Amino acid sequence: MVLEVYLDPCTVNSRKVLAGLDLLGTEYHCNHVDYFAGEHKGLEYLRINPHATVPSARDNGPTITESNAILMYAADRDGGHSAYPKDLQKRAEVNRWLLWEASVWFASCYVYLVEYVVKPLLSAEPDEAVIEAQSLQWHKLATLLNDQLSKTKWLCGDEPTIADIAVAASIHLHEAQHLPLDQHPQLKAWMIERVEKLPSWQKTQAAVERALLPKKAAVNGTSNGHTQVRSMLNYTKNLEPKLTELYFFDSDKAQGIHEPGDDAHEVTIHDGWHRSNEFSIDKEGFSLHDFGTGFEKWEDEEATKAEFYPEVVDFLKKQVGAKRVLVFDHTIRTKANEAKKLTQESNTSQRAPVMLVHCDYTAESGPLRVRQLLGDEAEDLLSRRVAFINVWKPIRSVVEERPLAMCDVTSSSSEDFFKLYLRYRDRNGENYVMQHSPNHKWWYFPKITPEQVVLLKTYESETDGRARFVGHSAFLDPTTQPNAPTRESIEIRTIVFF
Repeated sequence: MVLEVYLDPCTVNSRKVLAGLDLLGTEYHCNHVDYFAGEHKGLEYLRINPHATVPSARDNGPTITESNAILMYAADRDGGHSAYPKDLQKRAEVNRWLLWEASVWFASCYVYLVEYVVKPLLSAEPDEAVIEAQSLQWHKLATLLNDQLSKTKWLCGDEPTIADIAVAASIHLHEAQHLPLDQHPQLKAWMIERVEKLPSWQKTQAAVERALLPKKAAVNGTSNGHTQVRSMLNYTKNLEPKLTELYFFDSDKAQGIHEPGDDAHEVTIHDGWHRSNEFSIDKEGFSLHDFGTGFEKWEDEEATKAEFYPEVVDFLKKQVGAKRVLVFDHTIRTKANEAKKLTQESNTSQRAPVMLVHCDYTAESGPLRVRQLLGDEAEDLLSRRVAFINVWKPIRSVVEERPLAMCDVTSSSSEDFFKLYLRYRDRNGENYVMQHSPNHKWWYFPKITPEQVVLLKTYESETDGRARFVGHSAFLDPTTQPNAPTRESIEIRTIVFF
């Protein structure tokens, strides 16, 4: 059974739990509780956790509160893990650091977090007298850690444990907290060279920075100062009345056709982090959201359908207010699949990122797809509002190469879109491709993490002025480092009914 967790990823102890559960390999479902909006004090959450604290967890029984207790429970629930060893002496060592962290370390580090991170966020000045009063205690505690880490690679030996995650969580914003780690070199090396290199830690970083360090999150996901990049995007020339086509099988009819992507233009693509809470699928045609999951069996197509699809359904109902959501398809996109032709007929759930400005449906192909999938129900459903929404989500690691760019619908016109005819052996389909316009404004979210999703509106039945079709494309980011990990993402295709 999937562990239900209730938290706000930006808080110290919530981040601890998310990173710890990922380290343990625990499957969980994340229920977002907006800490700064006070949702943890609302009646709905108080029924779950009357202590009004985050995080908390449920596993078909009483609510588990206290972050360390959640991690201890999760480790034993799943049959044990080296991150919380069963050997009594080794476990005692881990427990020692967990109790130490909760009793003294967290409180001391929290003073720096409040003064140097939270107060500036609220337009208040840090109180240096408060920092000075805490300084002696913090250095005393940091010295204990430094001494321990001069003897062992991790706090309890050669492998990371939940004790490492717990202790690191309190200093997770050490630069912004102005913590004097330089005076404790072993502690600094452990944090920067080991903890911050853990995939489970990296997955949780962006949500913290977006909530607590908005200025840092606004510049290319790092602090390197880039707020926009220039890159080539593959538009398509509109040669009407000649059709633009793609054949997904060998045919003599494919000779001499006009294929898409023949009009590359260098464009400016803007970093969208500073506006990440403003984008709307009904205005710009796309939006960004937090969406954590404990699901990791991405290569297993049936498991993805059985276990992850329901999470997407629940998420979309909550986000867009749909009465019904149908998830009908998904594609895993990685650079590792780039040798595959775009028109390959087999194993279509594994593809390379699409380097073509396009939208997945047209005004005609959207309703047709509803009829194909839902038969007798279709006409009744199509009598009310219907939309197609792609849920685009990084998996396993931060996206650094071939990120996704979106063309702001407010900068495009219906004349910019024209049909790409898709020829299959047994049927024909339609997408939209786009012709270039200097008016187009492009956005992306550099270093987006697996804890987040982008929603893309690829069809909208209403014609009342809201966004109907969003153009999008993968692109080569010139700021990508040569050793950046290969992009891995999943694209879930859905129909939402209102």
